[in-house]
Amino acid sequence: MYRTRYNRPQAKATLGNTMPTSQATTLIDALNDTFGSHSGVRASHAKGINVRGSFSPAVETGEIVVPALQHPQPLTARFSIGGGKPGISDKSPTVRGMGLSIGTDKYSWRLAMISAPVFFANSAEQFRAFLAARKPDPDIGGPDPERVKAFNANNPNTLPHQKHLAETAPCRCYTTERYHSGHAYRFGAKAAVFARLLLEPVSGRHGLTQAEMGARSDSFLADQLEQTLGMGAARWDLKLIHANAQDNTQDPTEPWSSPHSETLLGTIAIEAVSVSGDDMVYDPAVLPEGVSAPTDAVFTLRSPAYSESYCRRAAS
Repeated sequence: MYRTRYNRPQAKATLGNTMPTSQATTLIDALNDTFGSHSGVRASHAKGINVRGSFSPAVETGEIVVPALQHPQPLTARFSIGGGKPGISDKSPTVRGMGLSIGTDKYSWRLAMISAPVFFANSAEQFRAFLAARKPDPDIGGPDPERVKAFNANNPNTLPHQKHLAETAPCRCYTTERYHSGHAYRFGAKAAVFARLLLEPVSGRHGLTQAEMGARSDSFLADQLEQTLGMGAARWDLKLIHANAQDNTQDPTEPWSSPHSETLLGTIAIEAVSVSGDDMVYDPAVLPEGVSAPTDAVFTLRSPAYSESYCRRAAS
């Protein structure tokens, strides 16, 4: 089991030029360069809301055994909107996120889930290039369409992510969204099963209609969430989507399109908005017994980048 410790800097001076240049710093720099540097918030998924709830295990999970999920567990979570702008519109055509921490201490499992089934990059270089292509041009007030077009032509593997966002209406509420791991985890030591994770809303996935898009404010999701939870907990089934022989488990930008077998691990219930949790880092490198880390190139970037982002916001 791998765990990551985040140390809060004592002062802003502990960052900046005293820190060695690394891949993590270049990734966070790329986010700040595109979205701006905003004091005290995450470099990505800057706008969000903390919640709390519980996990209930499935009665039978077959060959998949994750000891941390064999018993009811408390959980904390954070819903968010993709990108590094804390003032982004809740109707923006970008991903919604759910950071999730199930259990405590040695039984903790942290997940960083998004509403798109695949990612927009499969390497650090592509991550930075994707953001650079979308850096606002001061002369036009937004990304240069020709620069975006050129990036897309040279990076066709990023198109499934973009296609999903273009064709999928933003969610009506955080509770009516599906959330995907993107990465393929390994379960079991022998005859290991590779699988991506899916949080499927029990009430179904519901997007905004065109009329709702026009009527809702740019910050409607927090109020909608509180109103929804005021009527009772929102629930998702936590599923494993098993890889088929032809599926690429090393590239999180590549869709899995054929039918797949599934395993239900249990159900998560989000019960209330929480006033705490801003310091939580939903680092998916925090894994429980029975789950092995994905081996794709993007997953290895996440823990150091999360740490870098945390240190910057904690020191600001």
